[in-house]
Amino acid sequence: MNQLFLKMLETFQSDEFKAGAQLPAYGELATRFDASEDEIKRVISELIYEGVIERTRPEPKQEAQIPSYQLWGVLTGSHSITKEAKKRGLTPGVEIINWEKVVAWPSIGERLDLEVGKDEVQIMERLRSAESEPVGIETSYFPAKHYPGVTKDLFTGGGTGQSSFKVMEEKFGIKSARATDEVTVVCLEKREADYLQLAEGTPVLLRFRVTYSDKDIPVKASRAVWKFRAKWEMDL
Repeated sequence: MNQLFLKMLETFQSDEFKAGAQLPAYGELATRFDASEDEIKRVISELIYEGVIERTRPEPKQEAQIPSYQLWGVLTGSHSITKEAKKRGLTPGVEIINWEKVVAWPSIGERLDLEVGKDEVQIMERLRSAESEPVGIETSYFPAKHYPGVTKDLFTGGGTGQSSFKVMEEKFGIKSARATDEVTVVCLEKREADYLQLAEGTPVLLRFRVTYSDKDIPVKASRAVWKFRAKWEMDL
């Protein structure tokens, strides 16, 4: 979440852009923000996943088929890809594809009760897999003040060593007690589509979660897109 992201976020949330307004072309945005078109495209993708802007990809198809998949229960309980994979006799895998520390921006500051522009956030983006097949991309946001000395190698172990909740509890004494979810559907941008080996524009489930400790302090946020079909059960 660099300065370009913050500048574009502020611009698109200003009175200059009303609801339903069409964004300028990449070239025009690149000139305006003194950036390359590739940098503009990357930020646009991030803003789409943040829910600030949207991209419409209407391509209805007539074909139908019998599903060749099982529903994964990743939207309830502790939301553990590791447990879901093992439940199906699959070997979970993980690859860290981004690791950076930045200052809190408005949306994450509000969710994690951080001071915008001052408190730091450790970002970890991981490609998750089962039997070497990519199944999702999860981006975790850790308030740096709660995780002194955190390093990415803590999250690359085998089996349950891949679980961020396990690391939180065993290394930093932070126990997760509850969480709140925001769930929607988005169309994959090119970068994420390439990682998940899907066509650009494929609709996927996006889940944003804020996890609270047993002291009711927000200790982690995460944004994830899932390649597989996920189920969500609610008691009414």
